Amino acid sequence: MQAGTVDPQRLLRIAGVTREVLDEARRIRPEAGAVEHLKQVHARITQELREALPPELWEELDELTPDVRDGTLEELSLAHSEILGWLEGLFQGTQLALQLQAARAFGEQGGRRGLERSPRDEQEGPDSRYL
Repeated sequence: MQAGTVDPQRLLRIAGVTREVLDEARRIRPEAGAVEHLKQVHARITQELREALPPELWEELDELTPDVRDGTLEELSLAHSEILGWLEGLFQGTQLALQLQAARAFGEQGGRRGLERSPRDEQEGPDSRYL
């Protein structure tokens, strides 16, 4: 993968794991072993994101999420919620950018087609089809 590119499938997998961990964190009791396991999972999720994201996106996420190496169950849950919310925002922003890009390309293509009328089009008259 080239520098600065994002693997959406990897990010979706990370988001799925983060969602499951958050759900699990909400269900468990704050026992030392369970909290320690969640800390390890959180560290792994963080490392995966560091590797999967371009530096500028990683820096943005890192600034928004707290360091919870010594955190409580509630702090871990909050950190997972923040990561998940940030990833969902990233996905929505990416979808919007792709939609705008497609609309722009469609508009440019449609504008060219409108200028390129064939003699047959002129004989038939305006297009009466709906949409």
